[in-house]
Amino acid sequence: MSPRSILLVAYFYPPCRDTGALRPESMARWLRRLGHEVTVLTTSAYGSTESDRAEPVVRTADAQLWRARLRGSQTVDALYDADTYGGRPHPLSRLIVPEPLALAWAPFARSRALRLARQRDFDCVITSSPPESAHAVGMALRRRGLPWVADVRDGWTFEPLRPRFPSAAQRRLDERLERRWLGGADAVVCVSEPAAADLRRRGIADPALIANGWDPEPAPTPSGAPAALLDPERVSLVYTGRFGGYGRDPAPLVEGLARLARDAPASAAALELVIAGPLTTAEAELLARDVSRARIVRAGSLPRERALDLQREADALLLLAQPTRSQLLNIKLFEYLAAGRPILALAGDTEAGRVVAEIGGETVRADDPAAIAAALARLVAGELRAPSADAVAGYTYPAPAERMAEVVEAAISRRA
Repeated sequence: MSPRSILLVAYFYPPCRDTGALRPESMARWLRRLGHEVTVLTTSAYGSTESDRAEPVVRTADAQLWRARLRGSQTVDALYDADTYGGRPHPLSRLIVPEPLALAWAPFARSRALRLARQRDFDCVITSSPPESAHAVGMALRRRGLPWVADVRDGWTFEPLRPRFPSAAQRRLDERLERRWLGGADAVVCVSEPAAADLRRRGIADPALIANGWDPEPAPTPSGAPAALLDPERVSLVYTGRFGGYGRDPAPLVEGLARLARDAPASAAALELVIAGPLTTAEAELLARDVSRARIVRAGSLPRERALDLQREADALLLLAQPTRSQLLNIKLFEYLAAGRPILALAGDTEAGRVVAEIGGETVRADDPAAIAAALARLVAGELRAPSADAVAGYTYPAPAERMAEVVEAAISRRA
């Protein structure tokens, strides 16, 4: 495969600490390792890094940064750094189609991308969403002859994370933008099969499937220090990250734990559920429920390297995905795979559940407390097994970057 010059447009990128930055960062790194020249175009809202010039990374203006500076901050904070969060969407998300960054960042990104394309001989542009308005940059460059790959990390109108627009006119515009932009790309990539199948069913695109993956190189090195959160006398089931948002409801999990405590108290006494991540007020109240003789530990938000420590010390790792969000397949699963611990996936009938079942993990539906209680009993009995290294290999870089390089080549050929 010929080395290519690629422009990667991604709003979330380091030093942003949100998980949305991990796929663009890893993809850029490993495409470079494969011999391609990658220029990243992103926002300046999260600051910059010392390696920006060498990589290279181009950062644009962003109205969000201006607002942060009015409050006395030099950068925008990551979404979930604190131990608590509100989970309430910004009011503008109900007004601006497809989302507020269409006004706050996309115009600056589009202008800078056009200038870069005049200065550098790019072979292809990759735009990564969310935010959906990133694809406006790809559309603008394609009009000027540049092959374009749209990388869709979350479905646009399919099981959207964004709040529903209040007016029919807004919803029609949103659907038209999705059809026009994704339908206009030379290639579309989806992270999960349900989202890809939806685009095929509606005749918008025929996406390639490139799941997220574990990047073994930039991940913070686990410190090796004991987390001091786990009870050595209990089986520790660990969850890292936040619950909040469409697709993760911990209420059936807590109900399943309470059922286990009622029906199998000896098993419950040998189990602890450890939650390391921010919580809403409602989630904190839910997790304060008395499930004795089982135990729920709320560890708060941890730095990523400490969360990796905790994953490796756990007896098993918990994944949560409701069937109402079938496409859910986030970075957490691939961190879990790298930890080499057994996985209990409350994720039946979702893409995450399919992957866990494929690699030999335990999967039940997240909305079935009775099934959850039974799975917790199997965990305590030692019936869960860790995934094999061979099963995990297809979800570890450089494999996702190799597949993306093939899609880039196909987009270039199709445009030619």
